[in-house]
Amino acid sequence: MDTTLGKIYKIMDALRETKIHMGDDNFSIENFKTNGHLLFSIANSCLRNRMLLLYGGMGANKTTLINVIGSRLRNVPYGDMVSTMIAGHPEQTEEKMIGFMDPRQWMSKYEDGDSIKVMWTNWAKSRWKVIDELNRFPPGKQNLFHDILRAKQISYSGQTFKTEDYRMFATTNPEFKSTYPLDEALLDRVSVCIPVYQPSFKYLLDLLSRPADIESLVESVPTLSNEEFNSLPLMVDNVRFPPILQVCTASLIRDFVILERAPNNDKTQLTPSSKPSKGLCTRHTKSKYYGNLNLVSWQVDEGLSVRALFDIRDFTKAIAFLRGSNEATIADLKAVAPYIIWHRVTPNETVYNAPPYYGADKLKFISDLVEKSINTTLNERAEINTIFAQANDGMISTVEGIRKLANFEDPLCRFDMIKFLENKTK
Repeated sequence: MDTTLGKIYKIMDALRETKIHMGDDNFSIENFKTNGHLLFSIANSCLRNRMLLLYGGMGANKTTLINVIGSRLRNVPYGDMVSTMIAGHPEQTEEKMIGFMDPRQWMSKYEDGDSIKVMWTNWAKSRWKVIDELNRFPPGKQNLFHDILRAKQISYSGQTFKTEDYRMFATTNPEFKSTYPLDEALLDRVSVCIPVYQPSFKYLLDLLSRPADIESLVESVPTLSNEEFNSLPLMVDNVRFPPILQVCTASLIRDFVILERAPNNDKTQLTPSSKPSKGLCTRHTKSKYYGNLNLVSWQVDEGLSVRALFDIRDFTKAIAFLRGSNEATIADLKAVAPYIIWHRVTPNETVYNAPPYYGADKLKFISDLVEKSINTTLNERAEINTIFAQANDGMISTVEGIRKLANFEDPLCRFDMIKFLENKTK
C-alpha cells in the first residue's frame, strides 16, 4: 500500500509528465534535488495557517501550478480551485472577496438584537486560499489579508468567520504602473517567498506541444484523500528538530537583529532614517563593529521577528519530511532559511551592489549570510555556546560564566549571553 509521502511523490512525477511549466530542478539538499516552486508549494500545503508568496514575471505559471497542486492534494476539480481564488484589483471590494449581508433577512421582520446574517464567499470558506497578483491591491485592501493572517478569522459587518486551518498562497508580479508596494507588516506574515522564472527554450517547446485545456490535462494526476491531506501537518510535526538546529536558528535570528547602537541593541526599533545603510554604527570608529562585514546585522537594514523563527523551524521540518527524513539536518536548515528571510529584509547597498551580487541576486546574498551565520554558530561560537550552557545549567557559577564569556568579542555573546547571565545574578 502506498504511503502518503509515496503518493505525494507520484503526484509530483505526474505533474512533470503533464508539461505544466515549473522550471528546472533548482533546489537541492545533499543528494535530494527537485524543483523549488513545486516543493515549497507542497511544503506549504503540509502546514496549517501559513502563506506562501510566489514572485515572478507575467506568464511564469505561478497561479496555474498552485491551483493544480490544490486540486490534486485536496481531490477537488481544477475548475473549482480556479473559481474559488480572488484576483488583485484596485477596485476589488470586500463584498466580492469575503462576504456580504444576506439580503433575504430584510424580506422578513427583523427584530432588535437579531444577528446580522453574512453570506461568506467560497474563498472565505475555503481551506485553500489563493490570491492572484497580491500587489495589485492598494495598501488599504492589503490590510484585509494581514488581519486574516494575524487573527485567523475574517470579519465583516460585526460578524466573524474562523479560518483556523487554511493554506494561503499569493502571487506577485514585478513592479508595474498598476502595482503597489507590499506593506512590511504583511511581508513579515508571509511565511516563505519563492522566485518563479520564465520558461527556457525547452519548456517553451513543451508548452507548445501540450493540450491547452489544463483541466483535462490534470485529470490523470493522482490525488490524496481527505484523510491523507488532513494528516500532513501531524506528519510534519513528528519530524525532529534537534537541539543543534534550535541553537543555529535562534542565533540566525539574533544575527539579523543585534546592532550595537540600536535601542537595547534591537535593530527592529530603528526608524528608516537610522538603518545601517544610513550610517548607524559606521559614523563612529570607536564602535567595535564599525563596518564589520563579518557581522550579518550590518549587511541588512531590517531585523527579523519571532515569526521568522517559527517559519524557519516549521518549513525546515516540512522539507525534511518531503525528503523522506524523520529528522531535520543542518543541510535542510541552510537550504530552507534563505527563502524564509529574503523577502523580509533589504540588503545594505554598500555590500549588495558590489561583486558577486551586483545588486541583482538578493536570494544569493541572503543565502550567503545564512551560511555565514550557521557556520559561525557551529565553529567560532562552539566554545561560547558551551560556556553559556554550562553557566545557565549550573554546571559552573554564573560569575565564572560571565568571566569566561568576557574574553570573546562576538556581539551575540556580549549583548545577549553576558547580559542574560548578569540579570540572573541580580
